[in-house]
Amino acid sequence: MNRFDDDLRRAARGKRTTAVIASFAILVFGLVLAGYFLSFRSLSIVVQPENAKQTAMIEVTDGLAFSLASRIYAVSDQVQINISAAKYQTANLTIHGSDFGSDMTVILLPKPGRLRALVTPSTSVNWYLNGNFVSQSNRLDTELAPGDYQLALTSDYHERVERDLTITADDDTSLAIDLPGITGTLRATMTPPGTMLIDGQPVDSTSPITLGPGPHLIDLTAPGHKSVSDSITITQTQRDFTRSYNLQPLPIRMQHQLTPPGGNLFVNGKRQDISKNTIEIPYRKRLDIEYAKPGFVTKTQSQTVAPGEMVALSLVLDPEFADITITANITADIYLDGQLLGTTPLQISVPTVPATLEVRADGYKGETKSITPKPKQPQIHEFTLITTATAKLQNAPQSYKNANGIDFRLIKPRNARFEMGGKRSEKGQRANEFLRQIELQRPFYVATHELTEAQFYGKGSNLPVVNLSWEQVAIFCNELSIAEGLTPFYRTKNGRISGFDPMADGYRFISEAEWEFLARAYRRPKQTIFPWGDDAVVPPNVGNLAGDKAKPASDSYIAGYQDGFSGLAPAKSFPADLSGLYDFVGNVSEWTHDSYMFTPPPSDKIEIDPLGQYSAGPHVIKGANFKSASRTELRAAFRDGSDTPRDDVGFRLARYL
Repeated sequence: MNRFDDDLRRAARGKRTTAVIASFAILVFGLVLAGYFLSFRSLSIVVQPENAKQTAMIEVTDGLAFSLASRIYAVSDQVQINISAAKYQTANLTIHGSDFGSDMTVILLPKPGRLRALVTPSTSVNWYLNGNFVSQSNRLDTELAPGDYQLALTSDYHERVERDLTITADDDTSLAIDLPGITGTLRATMTPPGTMLIDGQPVDSTSPITLGPGPHLIDLTAPGHKSVSDSITITQTQRDFTRSYNLQPLPIRMQHQLTPPGGNLFVNGKRQDISKNTIEIPYRKRLDIEYAKPGFVTKTQSQTVAPGEMVALSLVLDPEFADITITANITADIYLDGQLLGTTPLQISVPTVPATLEVRADGYKGETKSITPKPKQPQIHEFTLITTATAKLQNAPQSYKNANGIDFRLIKPRNARFEMGGKRSEKGQRANEFLRQIELQRPFYVATHELTEAQFYGKGSNLPVVNLSWEQVAIFCNELSIAEGLTPFYRTKNGRISGFDPMADGYRFISEAEWEFLARAYRRPKQTIFPWGDDAVVPPNVGNLAGDKAKPASDSYIAGYQDGFSGLAPAKSFPADLSGLYDFVGNVSEWTHDSYMFTPPPSDKIEIDPLGQYSAGPHVIKGANFKSASRTELRAAFRDGSDTPRDDVGFRLARYL
């Protein structure tokens, strides 16, 4: 071996020696470090109670640690352990780093015991433990903490049962409990005496009756009386019952034959329903019977009956009459419930029943009265009849607005007389203004102003409608009448006006006499020449006329008069006149109903509500218009005639009531 090999061997031995020394040093250091570390990351477990401590076992379930005796040694910062002992519940604990280095006491809870109990007979009962309700069933199966308990059972139909018991840990306790049944007592009286059945079995009701638990059906019967049923239930809380039974007599059954039918039958003061031939009546030993009907003599009778008896009743009433006298201010027909009795005055005997008395006469409004004749009390019934026209007038509204928006006012002439036309001596008089003696008797409605475009066409302005022929307006009147259920005033043939019906209540032109009456006599102290009076000077703002400042459409004008309109003015632009109506002065002249005749009438004749004879030619035009300026045209007597439309002629509607 050369020197070089020796050096290599010595070097190898030196390295091994150094490695051994280093490993030993590391091991010593690790043991020292581990001992130091474990001295601070250990925990002592103390198990309680003492019985659990003797069999306790500690098991590490999570984390780097181990148990030795009753101590835990851990490397992890958090460790899960289980602590168990015989007949005790296992404790699951988590140990944190802050818990090491100290002692921990763990108290184990004993395992619960099980209670199994059932009842005989098998029925649902209420279970209580230490006074607390547990369940309702025929058995009890529950876990309980070890200890002493008081068990109680209650049932509606059994006696209360109590048991003291002790539950031990992890053990079963079984009980079989007999339920003692309960009994109850019924003390009953029965009037009248009869038979009593309980649950279908006859019993002696004169002494107390012992009954078992539960419901019991009681039936009672006695001859001639209604049966009675009752029920009682024997329970733990309700065992004794007292009953007093009064059986009601069976009702009386009555078959009746009553003449005349439809009256009122009273038995013992109570009205009976006689819609059926046989009726039932509550029993009374004596029946007091009364049958009555208006117009007949009431009958009564009494009889003694037995409970449940069938009674046959037959009663016939005699008619009853009373005297009445009927008078009226005219001779009139008398009707009683629609049957003609005679004419006024009349004295007659009639049945003593409520009735309707009616008095009628042609041309008069019938009157009715409800009467109740009474025996031995003569009655006098007086009637005052008024004409149908008077009755119609009394009920008529003083004004109304129709579907076209036309306002109408009721005029009641009350036999008004005036002189129509102009005297020869009257300045401005024309030859066609015949003097006529007029009497207006029939009430009529008149439009408060001349008809407007909007009212005639259903659209347009509030200006008076013009440029219409007389026949166009007459046809419009008929259409308006039909729409409102009135009798058309004008007769037609082949679509043309052929005449008129003076008795119709439909719409028409205002008549010439009505127009002049309203313009110069109505509501005035005396008849006037002009609508405003007798003074020829035109008052300010009296109507739409040919004034000098408004550039009138006509060549002539009224000096100094201004109305603000050069042509037509809207309806009601000026105040109403003395009649309460509008535009009788100016704006447009107005068609009237009358045919234009130039034949003078008889001077000594009084004309009643004149309408004239129908003619297809010209018709009368009344009143001034916006072109008027002369005294002649401004007078109320002024009249004209035409059969062609004009731009200064409109119309005003009227109709008889």
